[in-house]
Amino acid sequence: MKSIKAAALLGVGISVLAAIAPSAAQDEVILRLLPYHTDAMVENYNPNNPTGPQQRMRDFAYEPLWIDNIWHPGENEDALAVAWEIGEDLKSVTYTLREGVKWSDGEDFNADDVVFSYEYAKAHPDFPMGIDVYNGETGNVTGAEKIDDYTVKFTLNEPDALARYGLNGLYPLPEHVWKDVEDPKNFANLDVVATGPWTEPRNFTRNGFDLCRNELSRYNEDNAIDCLRFPQMNGNEQTVAALSAGDLDWLGDGLTDPDVTFLPQSEYNNYWLPAGSDVNLQLNTTRAPFNNLEFRKAMSVAIDRDTLLEISTFGLTTETKYPIGTGEMYKTWYDAEALEPYTWLMQYDPDKAIEILDAAGFVDADGDGWRDNPDGTPIAFGISMPSGWTDWVNTGQTVAENLQDIGVNASLKTMDQGAWFDAVPRGDFDVYVMWTNGGPTPYNQYQPMFNPRLMQEGQIDFQAMHQMQIPEVEAALDIFKGSADEATQRAALTDIHKAVAENLPTISLFANPIWYEYSTRRFTGWVTEEDQKFRPQVHDGTRERVWHALALKPIE
Repeated sequence: MKSIKAAALLGVGISVLAAIAPSAAQDEVILRLLPYHTDAMVENYNPNNPTGPQQRMRDFAYEPLWIDNIWHPGENEDALAVAWEIGEDLKSVTYTLREGVKWSDGEDFNADDVVFSYEYAKAHPDFPMGIDVYNGETGNVTGAEKIDDYTVKFTLNEPDALARYGLNGLYPLPEHVWKDVEDPKNFANLDVVATGPWTEPRNFTRNGFDLCRNELSRYNEDNAIDCLRFPQMNGNEQTVAALSAGDLDWLGDGLTDPDVTFLPQSEYNNYWLPAGSDVNLQLNTTRAPFNNLEFRKAMSVAIDRDTLLEISTFGLTTETKYPIGTGEMYKTWYDAEALEPYTWLMQYDPDKAIEILDAAGFVDADGDGWRDNPDGTPIAFGISMPSGWTDWVNTGQTVAENLQDIGVNASLKTMDQGAWFDAVPRGDFDVYVMWTNGGPTPYNQYQPMFNPRLMQEGQIDFQAMHQMQIPEVEAALDIFKGSADEATQRAALTDIHKAVAENLPTISLFANPIWYEYSTRRFTGWVTEEDQKFRPQVHDGTRERVWHALALKPIE
């Protein structure tokens, strides 16, 4: 009887909803995508909140100044700006802004918004807007000047031939909205005002929400998608099942043997996994034993990377040759002769690891079967990653077992993805398996990894989790960005490579693929191996993802 009543009530609910919902809504074209896993949605549309909202609001609602086409530099590149110019002294970048752009509430977008956004970032240094503001000691951008309504000139403290790459990623905020926001870090931004193709949040629940068409967007003539739907999901098995069932269209999750576990689940399932950035162990070098170089060396040679490549990550990852924190994506920048002396650190040699630990005083002082620090304090730590990331969970388990084999009490530590992300800024961790960010040059990876400003407690960046300041690296980065000469840049990068190999702030594991899965059930126009028009990732940090969404057309 209870089930009959429930069915009757459900039928009433459906009929009521059908009567209330406008007929147009039934015809809306909805793209279902998942750039971020979470246990439950929190209603927050702040584009600079990296704990979740940023993953969904940047690019789709909030636009950057410029979108670099990383795979095809110079092709179809622009956004809120249509041109840029670097000063002859390399101490300024001037942007020509796009005219006629409206914020979604009807106000004009212009240079005032860009200048305001710089000043706002300067006034709120704990609000991560992605601009390297000079604070008298670190940073480089000293000011933003309005030349006219559609021209803004950024000035720099020091010459920087690459400054535009960072400035390109500034997502301007509407001055008329944000000037009254005193605490931007905790601002939920429930009334979204932006310039992108989709700016109207709808139907928010803890299980997801829709982001629907900006009626004032310049993209509307060619945009076939009315709403982006961001469902709440957590765990690769759930997401792959959803895509296979037609409840998702675009995904970027690690796969387990995709030809067996993914493709057969639906005739519409597709994937392509081009080589991407490196995956490293990020060690909290402010804590023992990770503050000891000999311990870090022993960790590196104790890791069986062949097992990581062939078994833990299902043969989908790529070997990293050198202990420099970056892999084959930047192989054209290697100086193989200079890096050859460091290759032993990437070779599996548990006997060598034991030898290093014994010589450095990491012995079992209390007889419990596990090595202790040289001062006699016990060593016990977890290797942390989200519980649903199958390939990384396997990686963490393999590394933990490798370390246990040499007497180090390491274990796998799985956790909710939200807690995993939240712990980083506070520095509340021992070891993470962590990706690296790519960019047009290796500088774009190494600069956030070794920027002291990104190592401050409470604001620790995912790329700088090791928190080790290496003056030689910082000096070489300054040389790299201070010259447009490729030979000078290459020499500086070799110095960076050598300093990273000698200090091991991170331990290189392998190069991750670019995770990209999609369904052809409802849309055409996907990026494919045969049509590599731009990077296909759905994740935040891939500014081209808005182009990908706009390229999709519904199947009639």
